[in-house]
Amino acid sequence: MDTGLPEKPVDDLPQVSSEADTGVALPAAENVGSPGAPQVTFRGNTYDLASLGALGVGVLLLFSCLTCNMGYYCLPIVAVALGAVGLLGARQSVEEGRTRLWSWLGIAAGGVVLLIIVLLIVLYVGIIVLAAVSGGQD
Repeated sequence: MDTGLPEKPVDDLPQVSSEADTGVALPAAENVGSPGAPQVTFRGNTYDLASLGALGVGVLLLFSCLTCNMGYYCLPIVAVALGAVGLLGARQSVEEGRTRLWSWLGIAAGGVVLLIIVLLIVLYVGIIVLAAVSGGQD
């Protein structure tokens, strides 16, 4: 897609070196890589998140095809398990509040779907038992 803007390599862009250049205080170099701070493993923008979403959808589609759609029954358990892992590791995350919120939302969504699955199984068994009990009477 041509935007009409000249393309420049990242190396040719001007480097910001001090507060005088930008008017904004930059973090000190010794604080950036401090041993107590969590390391950021993913940095990106909207396009990076779109590609991550595409990867997730592709993996789910492949998973459903390889398991003949039976693997979908495992997804609520995966959501609850990954949510628990996120809660347990939230202290080491880059943004603890966001990690806790997303973990709780994953646990809640997985829990609701698991509850619906269990209720449908109980309803199914109840209908079979009711049909067996009343099947001999006309």
